Amino acid sequence: MIDTARSEYPADMLHAAHHGEAGYLETVTEDLVESVTRYAQEQPITAMLWALGVGVLLGWKLRRW
Repeated sequence: MIDTARSEYPADMLHAAHHGEAGYLETVTEDLVESVTRYAQEQPITAMLWALGVGVLLGWKLRRW
């Protein structure tokens, strides 16, 4: 027999039903991406130099021996 009075649903069903509400991590990530995009539009040369510097540093540290 199916218990129809039960109001507990699996967490993935609740998340799918309420997908409009973003979690804390999603909100922070979206804000960070928006800030970086706005900075890159306002200061393109500085943003390019930062990206180049981070790329060189990561490439140097992660290279294969």
